[in-house]
Amino acid sequence: MSKMTIVEAAKEALYLLGAASSLKQIYSKIMERSFYKFGAKDPLAVLRVQIERHCEQTSWSCEAKNKFFIKDEKGLYSLVSYKQKMPVPDQIAESALDNLSLVKELAKKLKQTTINHIIDHLYSLEPEEFELFCQRFLDRYGFEDMIVTQRGRDGGIDVHGYLEVGISQLHVAAQCKRYKRTNRVSRPDISQFRGDIQGEYQQGIFITTSEFTKEAQDIAFKRGCVPIVLIDGQTLAEIMIDREIGVTRSNIPIYDFEIDLV
Repeated sequence: MSKMTIVEAAKEALYLLGAASSLKQIYSKIMERSFYKFGAKDPLAVLRVQIERHCEQTSWSCEAKNKFFIKDEKGLYSLVSYKQKMPVPDQIAESALDNLSLVKELAKKLKQTTINHIIDHLYSLEPEEFELFCQRFLDRYGFEDMIVTQRGRDGGIDVHGYLEVGISQLHVAAQCKRYKRTNRVSRPDISQFRGDIQGEYQQGIFITTSEFTKEAQDIAFKRGCVPIVLIDGQTLAEIMIDREIGVTRSNIPIYDFEIDLV
């Protein structure tokens, strides 16, 4: 569908609004439906000029020949021929726009449902199983030689290995905590983990099924100290979806006819 002019966008907006509307209402509908992209600093002023020029009985000296709008005593605008039906191509385009919005909203809900399923599964794991899961996750992400530390000898380190960064190789360590939803990782947890890896590892990763407190997030990256990457349950699930780690993706084609490309 070709790009609309400001006047065409205003006409479409008023048709959808279905009643006499204010300038702000027309502008909001244009932006909601992405009918037109304004580049001016004061888009409302630009829109008002174009509508007024095409209004019946306008007082503007630069009025347009074609009149599409009517302005009532309250300052509200409506279409000259409101009852006139839109051309079939416009109706089809409007329907396609609504359907595309519906598809996007459904995709968003399906993604969140998948995230919830992943998080629920992680909570069902035993602590040892969660450590093994994190080791496989880091391997799939791109870390190398990730090994689960023997329990009782980890000193706060559950998984360790390497990460290639350019021509260098970082020695990394991860702590994996399958905490309950209400048990958030706090600042002391991060400080203790950093103390355990300081001097031997160049990168730390703290993975949990729950969340991190604001204080824990604040000290994750501290000047002169080993940086700690924080991955909570939501973030872990989103990474798995984006990297397709344990997740399959179904691609549904979306078609839009562009006459200019013919």
